[in-house]
Amino acid sequence: MVRTDLSHVFQEKMPLDQIEEWVSAEKPQSRECIFTPTNVISTMLLSAIQEDKSMQNGLNLFKLVFESRSQELKQTEEALLEEEKHMDAQNAIRAGRPKKYKSKLLKSYQQPVSHNTAGYSMARKRLDKRIFEIVYEHSIDFGEYEEESWNGMQTFISDGTYLQLQDTEDIKSEYAVKGMEDSYPQALLQVMIRQGTGQIAQYALGSRQESELCLVIPMIKKMEKNSLLLADDLYNTYYHFCLILKQQCHMIVPGKRDRNYRVIGSICDNDQIVEISKTVRPDYVSREEWDQLPETILLRRISYDYPTKNGMETAVLYTTVLDKTITAADIVAKYTMRWDIEISIREIKTLMDINILRSKSRNMLFKELITALTAYNMVRKIIAESADIVGIPPQNNIFQKCAPFNRTVLLDKKGRVFFKWSPGRYGYSNVENHRLPDTSPKRKTTTLHPKN
Repeated sequence: MVRTDLSHVFQEKMPLDQIEEWVSAEKPQSRECIFTPTNVISTMLLSAIQEDKSMQNGLNLFKLVFESRSQELKQTEEALLEEEKHMDAQNAIRAGRPKKYKSKLLKSYQQPVSHNTAGYSMARKRLDKRIFEIVYEHSIDFGEYEEESWNGMQTFISDGTYLQLQDTEDIKSEYAVKGMEDSYPQALLQVMIRQGTGQIAQYALGSRQESELCLVIPMIKKMEKNSLLLADDLYNTYYHFCLILKQQCHMIVPGKRDRNYRVIGSICDNDQIVEISKTVRPDYVSREEWDQLPETILLRRISYDYPTKNGMETAVLYTTVLDKTITAADIVAKYTMRWDIEISIREIKTLMDINILRSKSRNMLFKELITALTAYNMVRKIIAESADIVGIPPQNNIFQKCAPFNRTVLLDKKGRVFFKWSPGRYGYSNVENHRLPDTSPKRKTTTLHPKN
């Protein structure tokens, strides 16, 4: 009844019909109620973009819209009943027991919504995870805005970041930090972001003990053919190169660590085709899978100079892109755009305010996280669609320009940062009226000089 009102921000971005079809198929006998799956998930999405993400504020949003809409429906039905009475009075042809004119609206639509959050809380818990996945998967599709590519390749960037969780037994059973029993549980959020439009194409959540290299493996296996992945030096492994090549995709990573290689050919002095050999099997790869990998693979090794405050320095890139028509300068320039992931990670954590997740169970932890990521994608989709009108490229720091940076920051005794709307964190501000500084990443304009 109120799905359009509650989701007006994302009205055209939500698969409302898909949600209702799934609910009808899974629970065809479920009775009508106030907190329908559509209403609840719409409310959660709206809450995800609010500074106050408390359950009470979410219920207040729902109550405001629901009661306003209910009043409109009530007035409409009363008018129809009056019209029916008038018509019956004119067409009366026989005497008898007077006809009763009763409202057909459910009682829940004729009385105020309670301020008690228990009903809303239970409705959130009852929601099946699949509903959230349906909405998230719909938010990934940017349609025609995903057609932009680099040399025919769609570009993705992957990185991980840590999130702080609530100190409950259920959360700690999976996300406790080993060796740090007194610390709060933490999770590793791994994301793969589509460069340009900026949506979160894939994500995974692991414990502090898991590695990015493990979490990114299923993501690489889902990459579409001829996609390009930009990653940091951590991903400069023999296994991940083989995995990318098996998917018929490509990857560019820096070579900050020394790597043994054999020069096979030279495109120019500092642009070489090299052969690297299989190394020691990492723990996250089974022996069977490792034995199936080729003994050697070919990569492209590019070295280039870049300016720093201490003068010119030399860096190295390794890539599976062997096409000689794509110049070293193009590859170097493309890799410098990996900085977009740092901006996106900051937007997701700080501006979407999930640096500290509030849920106290693993079930709700998943729902809180995927709702925030879905809301982020929906905002990104709105930005992409309006880019042509407002003249601002979608990859610009629009989130930072629009976000309120003057929110109070509180610090607890262990130096953890949180905001006033984060429940379960009763810390102390060590500076009176301390304000969050503008820490927007400052890009330096650099001139790249691939060596000839």
